[in-house]
Amino acid sequence: MRRWYVVRSQPNAERRAAENLERQGYATWLPLIRRRRRHARKMEVVLRPLFPRYLFVATDLEIMPWRPMLSTFGVAGLIMGRDAPVPVPEAVIEGLRARADEAGVLALEPAAYGPGARVRITSGPFAELEGIFQARTDAERVAILLSLMGRAVRVLVPEGDVEPA
Repeated sequence: MRRWYVVRSQPNAERRAAENLERQGYATWLPLIRRRRRHARKMEVVLRPLFPRYLFVATDLEIMPWRPMLSTFGVAGLIMGRDAPVPVPEAVIEGLRARADEAGVLALEPAAYGPGARVRITSGPFAELEGIFQARTDAERVAILLSLMGRAVRVLVPEGDVEPA
C-alpha cells in the first residue's frame, strides 16, 4: 500500500532531493509558499519550501525499499520510528494538498485583522493582554501597541500568538 513519508534534505537542497528521488521512481511532493524577499533594493516574490529541509515521498515499502533513499544526493535522512520510516497520516497530506494550487503552491490565509484592530496575545510574557495591531514584520512577527504602566509600548510577538479580540 502506497503511503507518504517525510524525507529530511540537506540544507537548501529540497528541490535537488525531490528531483533525484523522482529519477529513482519515487513520487515526491515539495509544498511551496510565496515569500517576499528584499534583494538589491528590490522586493520580489520567491517560492520557498513550506517546511524548510523537508519534503514528502510516496511509496509502497513492500515494492520499493526505503534504504536507497538514504544515499540519494540531497537527502539527509528520513523521519524514522524504531526500524522503519514513520508514515504521515493521509489526512495531513490531503489537508495540505487541498490548500495548494495546480503548481503545488500553498495559499496561506491572511490574518483576520489589519492595522488598528484590537487583538489579544495568547501566549508568552504578554499573554492575555489586549492591544492594537500595528503591522507585520518580515521576521514572522507582528507589532502590537500595548498600554503598559500608563503609556503606549510597541512590542513584537510571534504572529501565531495573536488572535482577534
